[in-house]
Amino acid sequence: MKILIVQLARLGDIYQTWPMLHALRLQTPGAEIHLLTRTTFAGAVPHGIVDRHIALDTRGVLAPLIDEKPAIDTALLKLDEFCEGIRAENYHRIINLSFSAFSSYLVSQLESSTSVVSGYTRFSDGYLRIPDDGSAYFYAQVGVGRASRLHVTDLFAHVAGVDLIAQNWEFNKIPKQDRPEVILIHIGASDLNKTLSCGKWLQVVKGLLSGWSGEVVLIGSADERDFATQIAAVSGVRQPVNLVGETTLAEVFAMVSEARLLIGGDSAPVQIASLTSTPVLNVSLPSVSFWETGPRSKGSRIIAIPSDDAISAEEIVNEGLAILNERSTAGATVRVLGPALPYVEMRPQPRAFEWEILRAMYMGEEFPLPPSELFLLGVKRLQDVNNLAVEQLEMLRKNPQNKTASTIIDRVDELMEKIIQPQMVPEAAPIVRWFRTERLRIGPMGLDQLIEATSVVHQRLHDVLSIYVSSSSGENERIIVGGGDDDGVILDK
Repeated sequence: MKILIVQLARLGDIYQTWPMLHALRLQTPGAEIHLLTRTTFAGAVPHGIVDRHIALDTRGVLAPLIDEKPAIDTALLKLDEFCEGIRAENYHRIINLSFSAFSSYLVSQLESSTSVVSGYTRFSDGYLRIPDDGSAYFYAQVGVGRASRLHVTDLFAHVAGVDLIAQNWEFNKIPKQDRPEVILIHIGASDLNKTLSCGKWLQVVKGLLSGWSGEVVLIGSADERDFATQIAAVSGVRQPVNLVGETTLAEVFAMVSEARLLIGGDSAPVQIASLTSTPVLNVSLPSVSFWETGPRSKGSRIIAIPSDDAISAEEIVNEGLAILNERSTAGATVRVLGPALPYVEMRPQPRAFEWEILRAMYMGEEFPLPPSELFLLGVKRLQDVNNLAVEQLEMLRKNPQNKTASTIIDRVDELMEKIIQPQMVPEAAPIVRWFRTERLRIGPMGLDQLIEATSVVHQRLHDVLSIYVSSSSGENERIIVGGGDDDGVILDK
């Protein structure tokens, strides 16, 4: 069996793919596993797990498209040449973990009629195809500002069809007690709004040098050198070791493996630390979702803050030293008990109700109690819109030329969107996004089949909404609804 994993995202995502790759290797010991990444991130490919690494030079393929005079034919020719050699492998399975439009077109070119595909691809008519429930969950519910608390590593595993255990994160052989007295600070991030300001980092470094007898080492990319120079100029008897822009990816991996603690924002080193059992103090800003991309290493803690000025350097220093001394504090938002365990919430976080809705719809848990009368009113309005759509589908079934029915059905999304606006009932947004995605998953087919498939999705929406419509009428009913499994449960946690 040959399996192709497509991961065209950045460094952090590739490192978060490692546990899934390890689990897949253990689950299919006789399989030949290939990993396709962008050439730029070849250094993050795990050796010894994959049998072949395939590098896609996205710059070379896409460059003709961004010239002053785009050469579309040239770009398509280069992409076709790249795909031709890969298609010859005749992969039994293709697992796309990129969740991007480009990757969906690429996979549609790589798959054969016998390939089993998970992740984004394309229907024969060119529209997005989402064949599996894990990818449908990502499309509908994942992202900054949404309610999902499912970690990306768990989601990757679900798309690949494997179960993760703590062993899948074990890529470091250095025992904790043998590690040197080093605290690493990654001062940067993939985007500057994902990390602290220069002034705040300078104060953190100064505080650590005062309260920690070991070394404080700055790491980061070459683009962050000027940023690091300012931070490293902290006044005092001791100075940090500034290695920003001076290390290779392999050297950073080794340094994280040996460190006692890593402090940083959302970044690739945080994902490396999850693979090396290195505790992390993750300072998380609103531009990322720590639930989805935070550290997984045992002993880590996450401090979620609304802005840089919402926390003092002293608080960060105290939390970091508390991790090293295994001391409890009241500062952490979340604590990490281990890589295969869910986060422990130390302080209540917003959007908990929406997360419970997601757990009910996708994981078979009990539906939560309604948060307000306004929510129940909004659900009732959604049910009215849904019932209207079902009526119009029935009219189309009887008369496919009924333009009025078609127009009303086309406006269903618009009507539902108004109901779930922030000033109305935003708590119902996960339900509407689930419905839209399930409807999107319906492929090209004849009109009669299309009407029937669409009616099924509307009926499933009706079943979910009825739980709250019924409860508001004094009835008590429990219905489990999922993406595509017979029992309605699509995500295990």
